[in-house]
Amino acid sequence: MHFRFVSNTSRRRHLLITGVLLGLLGIQATHVAKAQDAKPLANKKIRLVVPFSPGGGVDGLARAVAESLTRNAGATVIVENKPGAGGNIAAVQVAKSQTTATGELQLLVTSVNHYANPVMVKNSGYDAYKDFVPVAYLCTFPYAFIVPGESKFNTLSEFLAAAKNAPGTLSWAFGGNGSLGHFLGVAMEQSAKIKGVPVAYKGGPDLLSALASKQVDMAVMSVQSSTPLVKQGRLKSLAVAGHVRNKVTPDVPAVNEAISSYPNIVGFVAMYAPANVPTAQLALIHAEMNKVLVSEEYKKRLDSDGSTPLLFSNLDGLKSFFEKDGQQWEALTRSAGLKVE
Repeated sequence: MHFRFVSNTSRRRHLLITGVLLGLLGIQATHVAKAQDAKPLANKKIRLVVPFSPGGGVDGLARAVAESLTRNAGATVIVENKPGAGGNIAAVQVAKSQTTATGELQLLVTSVNHYANPVMVKNSGYDAYKDFVPVAYLCTFPYAFIVPGESKFNTLSEFLAAAKNAPGTLSWAFGGNGSLGHFLGVAMEQSAKIKGVPVAYKGGPDLLSALASKQVDMAVMSVQSSTPLVKQGRLKSLAVAGHVRNKVTPDVPAVNEAISSYPNIVGFVAMYAPANVPTAQLALIHAEMNKVLVSEEYKKRLDSDGSTPLLFSNLDGLKSFFEKDGQQWEALTRSAGLKVE
Protein backbone atom coordinates (compact mmCIF):
# COMPACT_ATOMS: atom_id res chain seq x y z
CA MET A 1 0.00 0.00 0.00
CA HIS A 2 1.33 3.37 -1.01
CA PHE A 3 0.57 6.63 0.62
CA ARG A 4 1.16 10.13 -0.81
CA PHE A 5 2.10 12.73 1.73
CA VAL A 6 1.43 16.40 0.90
CA SER A 7 3.45 18.94 2.80
CA ASN A 8 1.92 22.04 4.34
CA THR A 9 3.89 24.16 1.90
CA SER A 10 2.44 22.28 -1.09
CA ARG A 11 -1.05 22.53 0.37
CA ARG A 12 -0.75 26.30 0.83
CA ARG A 13 0.58 26.66 -2.70
CA HIS A 14 -2.36 24.65 -4.04
CA LEU A 15 -4.89 26.76 -2.14
CA LEU A 16 -3.23 29.95 -3.32
CA ILE A 17 -3.36 28.90 -6.99
CA THR A 18 -6.99 27.80 -6.61
CA GLY A 19 -7.89 31.15 -5.07
CA VAL A 20 -6.21 33.05 -7.85
CA LEU A 21 -8.03 31.01 -10.51
CA LEU A 22 -11.39 31.53 -8.82
CA GLY A 23 -10.66 35.23 -8.58
CA LEU A 24 -9.86 35.42 -12.27
CA LEU A 25 -13.06 33.56 -13.12
CA GLY A 26 -15.00 35.99 -10.95
CA ILE A 27 -13.44 38.97 -12.71
CA GLN A 28 -14.23 37.43 -16.09
CA ALA A 29 -17.84 36.82 -15.08
CA THR A 30 -18.11 40.40 -13.89
CA HIS A 31 -16.76 41.67 -17.20
CA VAL A 32 -19.23 39.51 -19.12
CA ALA A 33 -22.09 40.82 -16.99
CA LYS A 34 -20.97 44.39 -17.51
CA ALA A 35 -20.66 43.81 -21.26
CA GLN A 36 -24.21 42.51 -21.32
CA ASP A 37 -25.42 45.44 -19.26
CA ALA A 38 -23.74 47.80 -21.74
CA LYS A 39 -26.07 46.53 -24.45
CA PRO A 40 -29.42 48.16 -23.61
CA LEU A 41 -31.46 45.77 -25.76
CA ALA A 42 -29.70 42.64 -24.50
CA ASN A 43 -32.02 39.62 -24.57
CA LYS A 44 -34.83 41.73 -26.08
CA LYS A 45 -36.83 39.97 -28.81
CA ILE A 46 -37.84 42.20 -31.71
CA ARG A 47 -39.85 41.26 -34.79
CA LEU A 48 -39.54 43.60 -37.78
CA VAL A 49 -42.72 43.19 -39.84
CA VAL A 50 -42.30 44.08 -43.52
CA PRO A 51 -45.45 44.44 -45.66
CA PHE A 52 -43.62 43.38 -48.85
CA SER A 53 -42.16 40.19 -50.31
CA PRO A 54 -38.68 38.94 -49.40
CA GLY A 55 -35.92 40.21 -51.64
CA GLY A 56 -37.31 43.70 -52.25
CA GLY A 57 -35.82 47.04 -51.27
CA VAL A 58 -37.71 47.51 -48.00
CA ASP A 59 -37.03 43.91 -47.02
CA GLY A 60 -33.31 44.39 -47.66
CA LEU A 61 -33.19 47.45 -45.41
CA ALA A 62 -35.09 45.66 -42.64
CA ARG A 63 -32.61 42.79 -42.74
CA ALA A 64 -29.65 45.16 -42.58
CA VAL A 65 -31.18 46.83 -39.52
CA ALA A 66 -31.93 43.44 -37.93
CA GLU A 67 -28.31 42.31 -38.32
CA SER A 68 -26.98 45.54 -36.85
CA LEU A 69 -29.32 45.57 -33.83
CA THR A 70 -28.59 41.91 -33.12
CA ARG A 71 -24.84 42.39 -33.30
CA ASN A 72 -24.42 45.79 -31.64
CA ALA A 73 -27.41 46.20 -29.32
CA GLY A 74 -27.66 42.61 -28.14
CA ALA A 75 -31.25 42.12 -29.26
CA THR A 76 -32.62 39.05 -31.01
CA VAL A 77 -34.16 40.52 -34.15
CA ILE A 78 -36.03 38.63 -36.86
CA VAL A 79 -37.74 39.85 -40.03
CA GLU A 80 -41.26 38.71 -40.88
CA ASN A 81 -42.58 39.37 -44.37
CA LYS A 82 -46.32 39.98 -44.37
CA PRO A 83 -47.30 41.11 -47.89
CA GLY A 84 -50.85 41.72 -48.99
CA ALA A 85 -53.46 44.46 -49.27
CA GLY A 86 -50.81 47.06 -50.08
CA GLY A 87 -49.29 46.74 -46.62
CA ASN A 88 -52.57 46.86 -44.73
CA ILE A 89 -52.32 43.34 -43.29
CA ALA A 90 -48.91 43.98 -41.77
CA ALA A 91 -49.92 47.36 -40.36
CA VAL A 92 -53.01 45.96 -38.64
CA GLN A 93 -50.98 43.10 -37.14
CA VAL A 94 -48.42 45.46 -35.61
CA ALA A 95 -51.01 48.03 -34.49
CA LYS A 96 -52.87 45.37 -32.51
CA SER A 97 -49.78 43.64 -31.16
CA GLN A 98 -48.83 43.65 -27.49
CA THR A 99 -45.44 42.89 -25.96
CA THR A 100 -45.75 39.17 -25.28
CA ALA A 101 -44.96 37.25 -22.12
CA THR A 102 -41.56 36.45 -23.62
CA GLY A 103 -40.95 40.16 -24.19
CA GLU A 104 -41.23 40.22 -27.99
CA LEU A 105 -41.87 43.61 -29.57
CA GLN A 106 -43.25 44.05 -33.08
CA LEU A 107 -42.12 46.99 -35.21
CA LEU A 108 -43.37 47.93 -38.67
CA VAL A 109 -40.85 48.73 -41.43
CA THR A 110 -42.74 50.29 -44.31
CA SER A 111 -43.05 53.14 -46.78
CA VAL A 112 -45.60 55.73 -47.94
CA ASN A 113 -48.39 53.13 -48.06
CA HIS A 114 -48.55 53.55 -44.27
CA TYR A 115 -50.37 56.86 -44.79
CA ALA A 116 -52.08 55.99 -48.07
CA ASN A 117 -53.91 52.86 -46.92
CA PRO A 118 -56.30 54.47 -44.40
CA VAL A 119 -57.35 56.88 -47.19
CA MET A 120 -57.68 54.22 -49.89
CA VAL A 121 -59.30 51.49 -47.83
CA LYS A 122 -62.69 52.21 -46.28
CA ASN A 123 -62.06 50.05 -43.20
CA SER A 124 -58.29 49.79 -43.03
CA GLY A 125 -58.29 48.69 -39.40
CA TYR A 126 -55.66 51.16 -38.20
CA ASP A 127 -54.97 54.86 -37.78
CA ALA A 128 -51.50 55.89 -38.98
CA TYR A 129 -51.16 58.51 -36.24
CA LYS A 130 -53.11 57.20 -33.24
CA ASP A 131 -52.01 53.56 -33.46
CA PHE A 132 -48.32 54.10 -34.23
CA VAL A 133 -45.28 56.07 -33.09
CA PRO A 134 -42.44 56.60 -35.62
CA VAL A 135 -39.08 55.54 -34.17
CA ALA A 136 -36.69 55.93 -37.13
CA TYR A 137 -36.47 57.38 -40.64
CA LEU A 138 -34.37 54.66 -42.25
CA CYS A 139 -33.70 56.40 -45.57
CA THR A 140 -34.96 58.11 -48.66
CA PHE A 141 -36.07 55.52 -51.20
CA PRO A 142 -35.09 56.20 -54.85
CA TYR A 143 -37.23 54.62 -57.54
CA ALA A 144 -36.78 54.10 -61.27
CA PHE A 145 -38.86 53.36 -64.36
CA ILE A 146 -37.64 49.98 -65.60
CA VAL A 147 -38.30 48.00 -68.80
CA PRO A 148 -37.10 44.57 -69.97
CA GLY A 149 -33.62 44.49 -71.46
CA GLU A 150 -35.06 43.61 -74.89
CA SER A 151 -37.70 46.34 -74.80
CA LYS A 152 -37.96 48.57 -77.87
CA PHE A 153 -38.04 51.57 -75.54
CA ASN A 154 -34.70 53.16 -74.73
CA THR A 155 -35.96 56.40 -73.22
CA LEU A 156 -38.96 57.45 -71.18
CA SER A 157 -39.95 59.86 -73.96
CA GLU A 158 -40.26 56.93 -76.36
CA PHE A 159 -42.49 55.07 -73.91
CA LEU A 160 -44.69 58.13 -73.39
CA ALA A 161 -45.01 58.76 -77.12
CA ALA A 162 -46.14 55.17 -77.70
CA ALA A 163 -48.63 55.46 -74.82
CA LYS A 164 -50.13 58.61 -76.36
CA ASN A 165 -50.50 56.94 -79.74
CA ALA A 166 -52.20 53.88 -78.25
CA PRO A 167 -53.99 54.81 -74.99
CA GLY A 168 -54.74 51.97 -72.59
CA THR A 169 -52.36 49.47 -74.17
CA LEU A 170 -49.00 49.84 -72.39
CA SER A 171 -48.84 48.36 -68.89
CA TRP A 172 -46.85 49.65 -65.94
CA ALA A 173 -46.46 47.63 -62.75
CA PHE A 174 -45.86 48.56 -59.13
CA GLY A 175 -45.55 46.87 -55.74
CA GLY A 176 -49.00 47.18 -54.19
CA ASN A 177 -51.84 49.70 -54.14
CA GLY A 178 -50.82 52.90 -52.39
CA SER A 179 -47.11 52.09 -52.63
CA LEU A 180 -44.54 54.63 -53.74
CA GLY A 181 -44.35 52.98 -57.16
CA HIS A 182 -48.11 53.39 -57.51
CA PHE A 183 -47.90 57.13 -56.77
CA LEU A 184 -44.99 57.62 -59.16
CA GLY A 185 -46.80 55.84 -61.97
CA VAL A 186 -49.99 57.84 -61.43
CA ALA A 187 -47.89 61.03 -61.45
CA MET A 188 -46.39 59.94 -64.76
CA GLU A 189 -49.81 59.45 -66.31
CA GLN A 190 -51.17 62.73 -64.99
CA SER A 191 -48.19 64.95 -65.81
CA ALA A 192 -47.56 63.41 -69.24
CA LYS A 193 -51.31 63.20 -69.99
CA ILE A 194 -51.23 59.55 -71.01
CA LYS A 195 -53.31 56.51 -70.11
CA GLY A 196 -51.61 53.21 -69.41
CA VAL A 197 -52.64 49.96 -67.74
CA PRO A 198 -51.59 49.90 -64.05
CA VAL A 199 -50.89 46.43 -62.59
CA ALA A 200 -50.30 45.78 -58.86
CA TYR A 201 -47.86 43.14 -57.58
CA LYS A 202 -46.71 42.23 -54.07
CA GLY A 203 -43.17 43.57 -54.26
CA GLY A 204 -39.79 43.83 -55.98
CA PRO A 205 -39.19 40.14 -56.77
CA ASP A 206 -42.64 39.85 -58.35
CA LEU A 207 -41.96 42.95 -60.45
CA LEU A 208 -38.63 41.54 -61.62
CA SER A 209 -40.32 38.27 -62.55
CA ALA A 210 -43.04 40.12 -64.48
CA LEU A 211 -40.42 42.12 -66.38
CA ALA A 212 -38.31 39.05 -67.14
CA SER A 213 -41.32 37.20 -68.55
CA LYS A 214 -42.50 40.35 -70.37
CA GLN A 215 -45.87 40.28 -68.64
CA VAL A 216 -45.66 44.05 -68.31
CA ASP A 217 -44.12 46.79 -70.43
CA MET A 218 -42.67 48.75 -67.53
CA ALA A 219 -42.27 48.57 -63.75
CA VAL A 220 -41.87 51.42 -61.30
CA MET A 221 -39.58 49.98 -58.63
CA SER A 222 -36.69 50.68 -56.29
CA VAL A 223 -33.22 51.43 -57.58
CA GLN A 224 -31.93 48.93 -55.03
CA SER A 225 -33.94 46.05 -56.51
CA SER A 226 -33.40 46.87 -60.17
CA THR A 227 -29.80 48.11 -60.43
CA PRO A 228 -28.01 44.72 -60.37
CA LEU A 229 -30.00 43.47 -63.38
CA VAL A 230 -29.73 46.85 -65.12
CA LYS A 231 -25.93 46.62 -64.87
CA GLN A 232 -26.10 43.12 -66.34
CA GLY A 233 -28.14 44.41 -69.28
CA ARG A 234 -31.12 42.22 -68.46
CA LEU A 235 -33.20 45.31 -67.65
CA LYS A 236 -33.09 48.94 -68.79
CA SER A 237 -33.63 51.99 -66.60
CA LEU A 238 -35.42 54.73 -68.54
CA ALA A 239 -35.49 57.32 -65.75
CA VAL A 240 -35.17 57.82 -62.01
CA ALA A 241 -38.03 59.41 -60.09
CA GLY A 242 -37.75 62.99 -58.92
CA HIS A 243 -35.75 65.94 -60.14
CA VAL A 244 -32.22 64.70 -59.41
CA ARG A 245 -30.23 61.92 -61.04
CA ASN A 246 -29.19 59.07 -58.77
CA LYS A 247 -25.47 58.83 -57.94
CA VAL A 248 -25.60 55.05 -58.48
CA THR A 249 -26.87 55.46 -62.07
CA PRO A 250 -25.65 58.94 -63.09
CA ASP A 251 -26.19 58.24 -66.79
CA VAL A 252 -29.94 57.65 -66.26
CA PRO A 253 -31.97 60.89 -66.58
CA ALA A 254 -34.38 62.13 -63.93
CA VAL A 255 -38.07 61.95 -64.87
CA ASN A 256 -38.47 65.71 -65.12
CA GLU A 257 -35.93 65.72 -67.96
CA ALA A 258 -38.63 63.98 -70.03
CA ILE A 259 -41.70 65.42 -68.25
CA SER A 260 -41.04 68.99 -67.13
CA SER A 261 -44.18 69.11 -64.96
CA TYR A 262 -43.38 65.90 -63.07
CA PRO A 263 -43.60 66.46 -59.28
CA ASN A 264 -40.54 66.07 -57.07
CA ILE A 265 -41.81 63.15 -54.99
CA VAL A 266 -39.33 61.75 -52.46
CA GLY A 267 -40.24 58.41 -50.92
CA PHE A 268 -38.94 56.93 -47.70
CA VAL A 269 -38.65 53.85 -45.54
CA ALA A 270 -39.42 54.26 -41.84
CA MET A 271 -39.86 52.20 -38.68
CA TYR A 272 -42.97 52.44 -36.49
CA ALA A 273 -43.84 51.02 -33.09
CA PRO A 274 -47.33 50.35 -31.70
CA ALA A 275 -48.62 53.30 -29.68
CA ASN A 276 -48.98 51.08 -26.59
CA VAL A 277 -45.20 50.70 -26.18
CA PRO A 278 -43.91 52.61 -23.10
CA THR A 279 -42.20 55.92 -23.88
CA ALA A 280 -38.95 54.89 -22.18
CA GLN A 281 -38.70 51.80 -24.39
CA LEU A 282 -39.47 53.84 -27.52
CA ALA A 283 -36.71 56.28 -26.63
CA LEU A 284 -34.27 53.40 -26.16
CA ILE A 285 -35.10 51.89 -29.56
CA HIS A 286 -34.85 55.32 -31.18
CA ALA A 287 -31.40 55.88 -29.66
CA GLU A 288 -30.17 52.47 -30.81
CA MET A 289 -31.57 53.05 -34.30
CA ASN A 290 -29.71 56.37 -34.54
CA LYS A 291 -26.51 54.43 -33.85
CA VAL A 292 -27.39 52.14 -36.76
CA LEU A 293 -28.11 55.05 -39.11
CA VAL A 294 -24.74 56.73 -38.52
CA SER A 295 -22.68 53.53 -38.68
CA GLU A 296 -20.23 53.21 -41.56
CA GLU A 297 -21.66 49.82 -42.46
CA TYR A 298 -25.19 51.16 -42.86
CA LYS A 299 -24.11 54.29 -44.74
CA LYS A 300 -22.07 52.13 -47.12
CA ARG A 301 -25.14 50.03 -47.79
CA LEU A 302 -27.25 53.10 -48.55
CA ASP A 303 -24.53 54.48 -50.83
CA SER A 304 -24.98 51.40 -53.01
CA ASP A 305 -28.66 52.38 -53.45
CA GLY A 306 -28.19 56.12 -53.72
CA SER A 307 -30.21 56.54 -50.52
CA THR A 308 -29.64 58.74 -47.48
CA PRO A 309 -30.84 58.40 -43.85
CA LEU A 310 -32.49 61.21 -41.91
CA LEU A 311 -31.58 61.65 -38.25
CA PHE A 312 -33.79 63.09 -35.51
CA SER A 313 -32.41 63.84 -32.06
CA ASN A 314 -35.65 62.89 -30.33
CA LEU A 315 -38.99 61.19 -30.87
CA ASP A 316 -40.95 64.44 -30.76
CA GLY A 317 -39.11 65.83 -33.77
CA LEU A 318 -39.64 62.60 -35.68
CA LYS A 319 -43.34 62.57 -34.82
CA SER A 320 -43.79 66.19 -35.95
CA PHE A 321 -42.05 65.47 -39.25
CA PHE A 322 -44.28 62.52 -40.09
CA GLU A 323 -47.45 64.28 -39.03
CA LYS A 324 -46.75 66.82 -41.79
CA ASP A 325 -45.30 64.37 -44.31
CA GLY A 326 -48.12 61.90 -43.75
CA GLN A 327 -50.70 64.55 -44.55
CA GLN A 328 -48.97 65.19 -47.87
CA TRP A 329 -49.18 61.50 -48.80
CA GLU A 330 -52.84 61.46 -47.79
CA ALA A 331 -53.47 64.47 -50.04
CA LEU A 332 -51.67 62.76 -52.93
CA THR A 333 -53.80 59.66 -52.41
CA ARG A 334 -57.01 61.69 -52.61
CA SER A 335 -55.90 63.74 -55.59
CA ALA A 336 -54.93 60.58 -57.47
CA GLY A 337 -58.33 59.08 -56.70
CA LEU A 338 -56.82 55.88 -55.32
CA LYS A 339 -59.52 53.69 -53.81
CA VAL A 340 -59.71 50.02 -52.83
CA GLU A 341 -63.21 48.70 -52.18
